[in-house]
Parts: sequence; C-alpha cells; structure tokens
Amino acid sequence: MLGRNVRLIFSTNFLMLSSGVVTSLLSAWALGPTGRGDLIVVLMWPAIFSMTAQIGLPQAYRFWTAKRPECVNGLYSNAILFTLVVGLVTLVFAELLIPHLIGHRSPEVLRLARIYMLTIPVLMLTDLTRSLLEGARRFTWVGVLRLILFAVQLVSYIALWSMKRLTVATATYTMVVALTASLILSLIAVWRELKPSWEPSMADLRMSLRYGIRDYPGVLTDFVNWRLDLILLVGFASSASIGLYVVALRLADITSVFCSSVCDALMPEVAASEENERATLMLTRSLRVTTFAHVLVLIPLWILAPFILSFAYGQSFVGVTQVWRLLMLASLVWSAGAVVISGLNGLGHPGLSTIARVFAAVVMVVTLLSWLPTRGIEGAALANLSSYSTMFVVALICLLWRRKLGLWETIRPRWADIPRIPMERLGWDMFSSRSAEG
Repeated sequence: MLGRNVRLIFSTNFLMLSSGVVTSLLSAWALGPTGRGDLIVVLMWPAIFSMTAQIGLPQAYRFWTAKRPECVNGLYSNAILFTLVVGLVTLVFAELLIPHLIGHRSPEVLRLARIYMLTIPVLMLTDLTRSLLEGARRFTWVGVLRLILFAVQLVSYIALWSMKRLTVATATYTMVVALTASLILSLIAVWRELKPSWEPSMADLRMSLRYGIRDYPGVLTDFVNWRLDLILLVGFASSASIGLYVVALRLADITSVFCSSVCDALMPEVAASEENERATLMLTRSLRVTTFAHVLVLIPLWILAPFILSFAYGQSFVGVTQVWRLLMLASLVWSAGAVVISGLNGLGHPGLSTIARVFAAVVMVVTLLSWLPTRGIEGAALANLSSYSTMFVVALICLLWRRKLGLWETIRPRWADIPRIPMERLGWDMFSSRSAEG
C-alpha cells in the first residue's frame, strides 16, 4: 500500500515541480528579480496566517482519519465551523498586521497584498479537507487537488506571458482563481469519497485539538524553519535580492520532490499499521531510500548549477549559484529529517517531532540574525543548512531512543533496499513489509 501511494504522490509532485519550474521561468522572464520579489511579498503572508491559525489540526485530521475512520463526519463538520469562525478572525488580524509586515513597498504591492489576504479562509478549509483525504489514503484525489492548483497557474501564466500581460497583478489574480478551484474540488472529493454527514462533534473537536496542540509547537517551528528567512528578507532586503533567493529556493525543491512524496504517504500508513515492527521497518527503509535517491539527484545538479541558471534564467541569475548549492545540501538534510518526523507523527509521538523542530527553530533564529546582516542571502542559505541539520539529528535521536534501535542498524545501506522488479514499475516494492531486511 505504501509503495502504491508513494508512486501516486511522486507522480503528482513531479508534475507539480515541472509546472512550478515553468511558472518560475515565465515569471522570472516577465518580471525580473525585482518583480519576482514583489510577487513573493504579496503571496507569502496569507499562507503563513492560515497555517498559524489552524492550531495543528491538519496533522491531527490525517492521524485520526487513518486511525478512526468513523470520525470523518465529526471532523468534516468541525472543519467547516472552524474555518468560518477562526478564518474570519484571522482575516481581521491580517488586515491590521500585513501592511506593517511587508516593509516599505509600493502602493500597488500593498493593494495586491490586501486582495490576496482574502484567500486565508480558502487556504484553511482546503488544508483541512485535503487532510481528511490524506488520512483516508485517497491519494489519487489528493494528487488531483494539488495538480489543479498548479495547472490553473501554469495555463494562465503561459497565456498571460504569450500576450505580454504577465504582471505582479495578473499573477496574483491567477493565484486567487487557482486556490478557489482547488477548494471547490476538495469539497467535491470529500463528498464523493467519504460521504460525510453533518454531525458537528465536540468530542471529535477535543480529540483532534489534543493531538493538534501537541503538534502545534512543531507547526510554528516549521513556520520558523521554512519561512523566517523569507520573512526577514521581505522586511529588510530589496525585491531584487528576494527574487534571486526565491529562484534558488524553487530550484532546490527539485531535489526534495521524492522525499515529499514519501512523507505524505508514510504518516497515515504508519498510523494505520497495527504492527509496530512493520511500521518501524517502513520508516527506516523510507529514510534510507529517500536519502540515497536524493544524493543521486543532487550530484549532477551541483556540477551543472551555473550552466542551468545561465541557460534557463539568464546571466542576471548566475550570481545565485552558491546559494542554490547550499540550499540543495539543506534540502538533502531536510528530506532525511522530514521522513523521521513523519514517521514519529504516524507512530503517535508528535511531541518528539516537535522537540526536533523546536531545536531547529532556535538554531534558525540565531544563525539568521548572525549571518543575514553580514552575508545576505548566502547567510540565509547557511542558516537553513544549520537548522535542518539540527532537526534531523534530534529527530533521529528521538526515534532511536523511542523504538530502541541502533544507529548503524537504521542507516546502514542494504541490498534489500534496491528495487527487484522491472524498471517500468519504478521499484517501489522496497516498501513491502515482506521484503527481507538484509
């Protein structure tokens, strides 16, 4: 089951990544580093407000939907009510705070930021409904939901670019349409697959909040680990510097696409497993395969980095080569840590995963404040590498301690991890619980 789900999610993530690379190229060509930076300023904060307001509920929805499918009615109904109440309150706070958070920007950027802020409730409800589908392991629908967002953006960007009308404003409006389409499709998918009835449940709310609140510090530290570099850049750096850094981030995502696929499938699969030994086997094998696959992708990208930037983005982006390389290393370490954290959450230990992310957040804050003023965007990349390394080490220590595993036993490469079926099936049977441990 895990192998099939990984295949589905990997296919989706690969298509999303391809779409993201194309839209990144089009926006870089049309807007340049400065316009690219302005667009990030507009799009970044609503996602952060949405994530912060959810109190860890998406992760709780994944866990309890996988663990107790009979709770779907209550979870779905609670998601609607939660979004209506908390989403509107969050909108009010965003209206008050966002103008002060984006730094000194043009009136047009401020206007677009306020328009895009209206997507906060849309983002919240989409995350919760998608979490229901992920917990129920309806990954075909999850893939369609994620693809529709990128498909709308891709088609619109191509059309706008061909008409020479791709601007920060039209790109913003495109994202509003794409997010709305994703929400509508997510509701249709939940109604079709899970057939929930309207049964708001205080017991289910308490149950999901207990899990979510334990994971919430980890969510907040994820926010620090993933977004603090951009937040500080948005507040203090020029739009051109932001644009260059975001291109490097987008390209670094190439090497994490397989890991994201494994993490999305691993957590509900581990949570649904009734055998602790099998769950641990899935987790440790996923860690090894993800890490080695990542290294194989990283090596040629590292060597060809300046040529790729020059050919794809133009000479004005070549200066970000070293930053991209540092972010690729950070992506490798993050991938390993993310697999361990996904497994810990699936095993019912969100508190342990939170500890790892808290340590990482502390390192991120300290290193960013130290290196960003003196080393600019290269300092931001080094801070990412330091933070993700801390997250991986602490999460791995927690896993080894909790499951009573040895370090060498967990990370040692073995022939059983190598695919043994025809290449056209991509070899995902490595996740089968019947495969020998080697």
